[in-house]
Formats: sequence, C-alpha cells, structure tokens
Amino acid sequence: MAVLFAVGQMAHAQDLAVKIDHESMSVGADGVTRITRFSERLVRRDDQSWLSRIIPAYAQEDAEHQRASKSHKHMDVNAAARWVARGTDGKLRVRIVDVHEKLVVDVLPTDYGNIGFDGRWSTAAQLVDPSQLQRMKVSSRSAPAGARWYEGGSPNHRVWLLWDETGQYPRRIESSNATGSQSKLMTVSREPMPQRLPWLGLASYAQKEYADLLD
Repeated sequence: MAVLFAVGQMAHAQDLAVKIDHESMSVGADGVTRITRFSERLVRRDDQSWLSRIIPAYAQEDAEHQRASKSHKHMDVNAAARWVARGTDGKLRVRIVDVHEKLVVDVLPTDYGNIGFDGRWSTAAQLVDPSQLQRMKVSSRSAPAGARWYEGGSPNHRVWLLWDETGQYPRRIESSNATGSQSKLMTVSREPMPQRLPWLGLASYAQKEYADLLD
C-alpha cells in the first residue's frame, strides 16, 4: 500500500478531466423511496483543480428571478464551482466561483466545511485521498484491466471502491447500510481535457470573501 500511496502523490502532475455522476437512495419511515441524482466535472492540471456542478439549461433560474435585485440574491454555494490551487509551499487557496454572476469568493479553512471540502489537496485532485485505501482491503471482486476493487467500512455500513491504478482516481464508489434503506453510488468517467482551462479568464470577475456572503 505504501507504494500505491507514493504513486498517488506523483500522479498529481498528470492532467485529469472526468465526469462524476452521483446517485443516493433512501427509504423513509413513511415508506417513500427518495432518489437524488446530480453530476459534476473535475478538471486538474498541475497544482490547479476545478470542480463544477453540471446544471441542465432547464434548471436555471427563471426570467423573473434573474431580473430580481442583486441585493436580494444570494450565491448558491452548492452550484458554484470549487477552485483549489496549491502553492509551492503546499498551502491551498480555495475559492468558489459563480460564473453566471462573475464572482470569485475566497474561502478560509474555517469555512471549508460549509462548501463540503475536507481541506486535502489529494481530495481536490483525485476525489479520494489514496491513503484511504490503506484502511481498506483488496476485494476479490472482478475488476476491469488497470483497476482494482477495495472494500471497507463497518458491518453496518459497507463501502466498495474501484480504483484506477493508472490514472489514480476512483472509477466507482458504492456504499450502503446493512438494511439496504440507504445507498450511494458515484461513477467517474474520463473525458478529454477542455481546450480552455476553466480557471483562466477570471481576471474581470468581482472578488469577495466568504464572510461577505453571510451578510
């Protein structure tokens, strides 16, 4: 596993562009099954990582809301892109970007939890910290060439992870509780790198601090 972790560290220099599909299912006490789906894209080059929600055109705000006074509009943190840059000293600069409002917001470590970020570069660059595999065991489950299944968790909550050993990212993560009333699925598919990196061309965007959004 130590070798695997070392390879994961070196892989940060490789370009990576993937589409991530999420699905979660839960059965409530009322007997209703609720399914939530959404998709994201991750683009990584060198020490820059960009994670953005894929928003269908029909899900955009309606015309009336678009015309509303901006003083009454609040940034949708969940729909904003997350831009993480790693400095030569290893420190991270984390920002969220609203491309529609042309707004870049700096996020301090104390607010990482509010945007769903754990503060690790490996998570920003590879979706999963490779060191987590050290706490899992290799599964006998059949895997495609270049990948390997791992399993872990607890008796009450099992996790299966398909790790791409060449690209150093998870191709698939499945989890469920013992009763089957809750489950999550994340599937990751490789895409070509975009011709224009998404963090370029933001010089004209307005700049704010995350605390400004709380006013």
